[in-house]
Amino acid sequence: MKIIACIDASQYATSVVDHAAWVAFHLDATVEVLHVIQRKDSVAARHDLSGAVGLGAKSGLMEELTRIDEAEGRLAREQGNTLLQAAEERLKAAGVRSELCHRHGGIVETVIEREADADLVVIGKRGASADFAKGHLGSKVERVVRQSVKPVLVASRTFRKIARALIAFDGGPSARKAVSFAATSPLFDDVELHLVVAGAETEKSRNALRWAREVLGERCKRAEIVAGDADDVLIADASQSGADMVIMGAYGHSPLRTLIIGSTTTAIMRGVTLPVLLFR
Repeated sequence: MKIIACIDASQYATSVVDHAAWVAFHLDATVEVLHVIQRKDSVAARHDLSGAVGLGAKSGLMEELTRIDEAEGRLAREQGNTLLQAAEERLKAAGVRSELCHRHGGIVETVIEREADADLVVIGKRGASADFAKGHLGSKVERVVRQSVKPVLVASRTFRKIARALIAFDGGPSARKAVSFAATSPLFDDVELHLVVAGAETEKSRNALRWAREVLGERCKRAEIVAGDADDVLIADASQSGADMVIMGAYGHSPLRTLIIGSTTTAIMRGVTLPVLLFR
């Protein structure tokens, strides 16, 4: 098995590696540590106004921007290599096998490409600008989750032992994938599972609860229907139950519907300070 751990220069990098190590240790998997240097247009990035000056001045400015871009490129590669080596040492100390992967390009596109040969992706909740985005998701996280066909573990800022996990269950196909994984994966052999169906108690919700409880078997320590708005119920329950992780299906509705009425998936990732394991 292979786990993709996506790291950058943010404070989440260490946590991503630690979450990946936890997964890999329990699944006897190798971790591919992925660092992506994003391509950018140096002129656009500096809001170049050279078109408004004479041709000679513009030519000189372009040469200077090219030199700056080359220097920044070297610095980015060195920084990436440093991050990868630190991750390799941390995984080795945890007794986990690792491979290093350094790429240029778009983060989302590269992750989707690399996950083709992997079983699970680990990514930080926020990226390199995390300190300037309190309460918000990283701009790439939702895109990765929406496009990935593999489970995605969105790491919290720091890792802590996973002893109890909350499964947010709505009976949908992606949520059923999450339940089936939790019921059979060695990852949760020693994890206490709590299952919550948020909303009104109906025949449909009772049937969903019954199915999930039967699939989870003895791993399920608690299963109940809790009335209320799904976002509020699940965020509150994660806190009150002392959960160390949330497991759920991801983005069961179209991006257009999500734009209009919001997404429980996004609300949960924003509202809890826990890692969230997502299934599409």
